[in-house]
Amino acid sequence: MRNNTQSFSALHGYIRSLPIVDCHDHTAIPGPRYADPIEALMDGYYTTDFISMCGDETEAAWILNQAIPWRERYSKFERWLKLSWHTGYGMVVKRVLQQFYGQTDVSKEALEAMEGQLLDLTDHKRFDQILEDAGIAVRITDLIWVDDQGKPEEQRVVEGSLELAPRARFTIPMVRYHGLTSYEEFHNRVKWVKPNITCLDDYLDGCWQMFTAYRNLGAVAFKDQSAYTRSLAYGNPTRAEAEKIFNWIMEDPRRSAGHLEPMKALDDYLFHSFLRMAGELKLPVQLHTGLLAGLRNNITQANASHLIPVLELHRNVQFDLFHANWPFGGEWLFLGKNYPNVYLNFCWANIIDPIYCQNLFQQCISVVPHGKVFAYGSDFVGQADHAWAHADIMRENLTIALSNLVEIDYLTHREARDVAMRWLYENPNEFFGLGLPQI
Repeated sequence: MRNNTQSFSALHGYIRSLPIVDCHDHTAIPGPRYADPIEALMDGYYTTDFISMCGDETEAAWILNQAIPWRERYSKFERWLKLSWHTGYGMVVKRVLQQFYGQTDVSKEALEAMEGQLLDLTDHKRFDQILEDAGIAVRITDLIWVDDQGKPEEQRVVEGSLELAPRARFTIPMVRYHGLTSYEEFHNRVKWVKPNITCLDDYLDGCWQMFTAYRNLGAVAFKDQSAYTRSLAYGNPTRAEAEKIFNWIMEDPRRSAGHLEPMKALDDYLFHSFLRMAGELKLPVQLHTGLLAGLRNNITQANASHLIPVLELHRNVQFDLFHANWPFGGEWLFLGKNYPNVYLNFCWANIIDPIYCQNLFQQCISVVPHGKVFAYGSDFVGQADHAWAHADIMRENLTIALSNLVEIDYLTHREARDVAMRWLYENPNEFFGLGLPQI
């Protein structure tokens, strides 16, 4: 993508030269090792567009079933792909196809040519080289942990034995410690530091010990994505209201609330308690806002505007609001402008909706102090090749936005370069305390 402004080429060259901080990733272990060319092109995000177009989840599952030879699945795969790959997710597919396999279009012949070149991303050196080629200096990683030996992430953190994927700095998974509905869930969260919990104070102390262990091992932020299971409209219940629910669970280990709604007062109370802990630990808090991954989700519960009471109450905590709050851009800009403790993160959004981001990048500059914005977060689990494509798209989105502002004399060329450097590197470097060298 490009525009016809005079400054596009020079700005794009500069932006392509900049290192970037990947402000949101999920890679615990490098991978995968692709088994067939259809798998190599697909990722979890594009798959949702593919299924949305296909309309038949059973047929889509058959098309994506690697147990069936890909040539048998190809004709149906091509049919639905060609009707869905102009989306932002589809752009990732096209760029992976061209960059890593030298193909400019999908055909059976192209996929046959791919067969002998399929990437093995379990190779740490290959994985890291792709990140290097993408210009990714550091990744802020919310671990999605898969351990063949069955040792949980929490145990590894307490032992100090947690190993990370290349270039990763990890976060504290706050969402795992609230939104719980049974004795077993509460016990399993803190058993590595608090084998026996009998009251709310025990549980909060166990959480503090776990969070401190994460921080001491190098965690750079808290991360919460509770919008997937509930509204971001957190209440502010009393301790007594929360404790009544907690005690009911503790009295009988066989009890379970079954779903979150009866637990809301406790969930709200724990959320606020953890934000106070984040303030004490001097760590920022990353919050999922906007679009939810997958299909058939309730987007209204994920609007960042629901967080206003939380932002007002916890003024000593810095919040990193995710995904450009797509599609609620105006509310997101308001929060970044109005609240000194709010920062804005375009992670994932550059491939959710490239045009939205090109426009919102420009609005950010005219509305929000440019020291409060992060331009990129890949938001993939493994798949460094797809993260490379995402970064490539983001650099074009940003160049289009900045060159448009140079064209209308809103920014000078030098100012546009400074904004790019801040959004890609310096802002997250300072915000997360990464200690990277200044450019």
